[in-house]
Amino acid sequence: MRYRTTIMPLIFAVAAAAGLPAASAQQAAAPQPGDIASLAELPSDIRLVIGPDVSDRGGPFAAGCVSSNGEPHSRFASARMNADTAQVTIERGGIAHYFDTLDFRQVNGRWVHVPKQPQK
Repeated sequence: MRYRTTIMPLIFAVAAAAGLPAASAQQAAAPQPGDIASLAELPSDIRLVIGPDVSDRGGPFAAGCVSSNGEPHSRFASARMNADTAQVTIERGGIAHYFDTLDFRQVNGRWVHVPKQPQK
């Protein structure tokens, strides 16, 4: 009982913080050098691998299994490019909603997709 007075305010503080929207944390992060904000900023070699049926960041997207207005089931989430490497994250909708990160490497002036190695 003697710890209840010190623990209860802590529990209330944690519970109150859990109600904050996740977007508030994302707004605080400033873009870093190499961050890509749009599909249009990606090199054509990378866009070709991603495919045409991908919505841009913030664009229309069917997160579920049903697309009521013909929205794509994939959406550009983020990308980061360095001198010879790039990572592109795509949000995939459907019953198994997930994020997929594609790796690329520049070889002889072209961006080449680096497939994921199977886990053993």
